[in-house]
Amino acid sequence: MIKKAVLVFLTLILFLAFLPSSSYAQAQIPPTAEGPGLILPDSPLFFLDKIKQDIRLLLAFTPQNKAKTYSAIAGERLAELRFMLARNNKDGIETDLKGISDNLKNAANSLTDAQFKGENVEILSENINNDIKRKQESLDTLLSQSTGDLKTMVLGVQTSIYQSKAKVVTGLPSGQSEKETREDLLKQIETKIKYSSDSSADTLAKIGALQKQASESSKKAIIMREDEVKAAIILKNSALIKEKQARLELEKKKQEKVLAAYQKLSEAAKKAREATASYQAAQQELKQLLNQSTSPATSTQ
Repeated sequence: MIKKAVLVFLTLILFLAFLPSSSYAQAQIPPTAEGPGLILPDSPLFFLDKIKQDIRLLLAFTPQNKAKTYSAIAGERLAELRFMLARNNKDGIETDLKGISDNLKNAANSLTDAQFKGENVEILSENINNDIKRKQESLDTLLSQSTGDLKTMVLGVQTSIYQSKAKVVTGLPSGQSEKETREDLLKQIETKIKYSSDSSADTLAKIGALQKQASESSKKAIIMREDEVKAAIILKNSALIKEKQARLELEKKKQEKVLAAYQKLSEAAKKAREATASYQAAQQELKQLLNQSTSPATSTQ
């Protein structure tokens, strides 16, 4: 009996030892432009790296310099993430992902502070915006390889980064800012559709924001063409008037098609949402019926 008990115990130990564990080592990101900090998050001395960063921020006296420093630190965290993934270190991965998100948020806020002070931040906004886009590309690569907890974490960080980027692009020239905002909304919709199962409400909200932006841009484009026609009329140049009127009509037709395409996208998203709701309702009904059919029958007295 004792030998049998020992054998069962050893078998149990071996079974627990070889149970599959969460692995992040298979998910990787490409090499980054920035290098990692001197001390990695899995080191007991990692607090020294944080102290070094606090000193760097203390010496960055202006909001612009703070924005640059925060962006650089975010780059270090991204570089460190490659090592933490390779080492399958969950705590280190969480630390680096949070570091990327928090530091980009702080960079955006510092940039906003500089704007409020009336400083020209167009060049710095463009540089930080480009840095953010490179980091987003790395995280997109990681997301495409991720499952389970890691996928959830990366999706959360991406959402936070888009919020930070939305602040950064306000420092760009108007036309460029609108373009970046539009592209970011489209990318978020694509990500939601690809990786989320219950994102229909959020997708509809983003499509609505795109429609609103498209409508405003359409009005601006048409007004610009109308002003060109008026200028030609003032010059009393019949050939120029004819040319500008033709361009105005082309612009109107183009904008009608753009707005119609957005409307189709919105209607398709609504139908998808309704289909999802119908599927969930049918699934719930089937589940209830199956539960009823497997429950013991109640006896009557």
